[in-house]
Order: sequence, then structure tokens, then C-alpha cells
Amino acid sequence: MRVLFKACATVLGVAVLDGLPMWPSLAQTAPDALWRNFVSPPSAAKPRVWWHWMNGNISKEGIKLDLEWMQRAGLGGFQVFDAALQTPQMVDNRLVYMTPEWKDAFNYATVLAYQLDLEEAIAGSPGWSESGAPWVPASHGMKKYVWSASPIAGGQRFIGKLAHPPSVTGAFQNLPVNDVMENPVGAKPTPEYYSDSVVIAYRKPTGDIALQSLHPRMSSSTATTDFALLTDGDLNKAMTLTIPTEVSQSAWIQYEFSKPQTRSVRSHW
Repeated sequence: MRVLFKACATVLGVAVLDGLPMWPSLAQTAPDALWRNFVSPPSAAKPRVWWHWMNGNISKEGIKLDLEWMQRAGLGGFQVFDAALQTPQMVDNRLVYMTPEWKDAFNYATVLAYQLDLEEAIAGSPGWSESGAPWVPASHGMKKYVWSASPIAGGQRFIGKLAHPPSVTGAFQNLPVNDVMENPVGAKPTPEYYSDSVVIAYRKPTGDIALQSLHPRMSSSTATTDFALLTDGDLNKAMTLTIPTEVSQSAWIQYEFSKPQTRSVRSHW
């Protein structure tokens, strides 16, 4: 123990006698990787940007100027996003997406990005960019899950046709496409695709009953209402409630049952 303590004391004595802290010397002999990467970040740590190719307004001269600026600005790469939003023509010759001229320009951008040590990525956004186009069949496009339900008697074999799920192209169930940026002039009909996926059968809980079987008395804050729209399962049809004009007023729908209900009920299948 005396030897170890003596050695430590000797090292400390040298540091005090020199009058210099030890960490600069250590930093020079063993550079800190975190500090070195902070001062000069590696490519993986540099930011990436979206690079929009808007409506064919592309030229090799513009590509070169953009990529060289990205390198000077310290960017690590980019993501090509080919889009069209009624952008005015800014070049002498528009390059239509996936034409030979467009492919040549894209190849030029790819080679130059490699030479400038810029990472290239492609935005895969169906209908907007590289993974969506008229030549992509609906069966290969993005899809949604839809469903229907058919209550049947248990304990026996079922032979029949199940209720068909919605086959409308859109965001959810039978809601159609509602794109505010879609150009209706010369637009082609929205393609439709449907394919069965799976059938699931399960025992219905004893407390799960249909709302209609309880024959509730329905009322609302709006004088004229069609309550059938609340339970028909059609999302394109809705019941409208009048918006109150006074802050103290409210809009409401009320279900009244002949006796208290504690079990769950479903409005529709």
C-alpha cells in the first residue's frame, strides 16, 4: 500500500510542479472522438433535405447548381420528391416523369450526388412520387382493410353468402376518395380493387345486443332528424345537427330506454 500511495504522490507532485493541467496533454495524445465528430461531423450526422422536382421543371444545369450548393451548405444528402401541383413552367422543356429525358436527368443527379458524397433517397409516396403512376395496377397499389359482419346461428353448419364488405376506393370503409388537390379536368375514374383476405368467426358475448332490439326513443336538439342514418352503417350519409347560435345552448342526440341499461350495445354491424 505504501508503494502505491508513493507512486500516486509522485505523479501528483509532477503535475503541480509543472503548473499545467493534465487534460490538454491527454487531449493531444488521445483526441476525443465525440469532440472531433462535433467539430467535423461525419456524413451520417449531417441533415438531409427534401428535393422537390416540381411538375417537370428540371434541367441538368439546375441539378448541378442545387447539388453543389447542398454540398457547400454542409448537407449530407437529399430525398427526391417528384410532384405536380399546377406549377407554372419554369424551364424551356418540361421533363415528364419517367420519360427517357426524365430518366437521363435522374441518372445524372445520381452520379453527381455520388461524386459529391451526398446520400440520395427517393420519396415513395403513391400518387405523388416514384411508387405511384398510371401504369401501376390497382392490385399493386396501396390498400386498406374493409370489413362486414354477418350474424348467424351457432351450433350448426352455415351455408350461404356473407355480407360483402365495401369495395370503394377511399380512406375508410365506403368513404370515397376526397382529394382537394385533385384536378377534375380530364381526370380518369379512380381504379377499384377488392380481394377477400380472411373470415373470422367468434362467439358473440351474451351481453352484446343490437341497439335496435331495445327500441329506444330518440330525440335531438334539431327539429327534423333522420335517426336511421345513425345505424345504417353508411358513412356517406349523415344526420345534421343545427349549430346553436347562443353560447349557452348545445347540440345533442338523446337515447331513452324503457329501463336502465348496463350492457354494451352496438349501433350497427
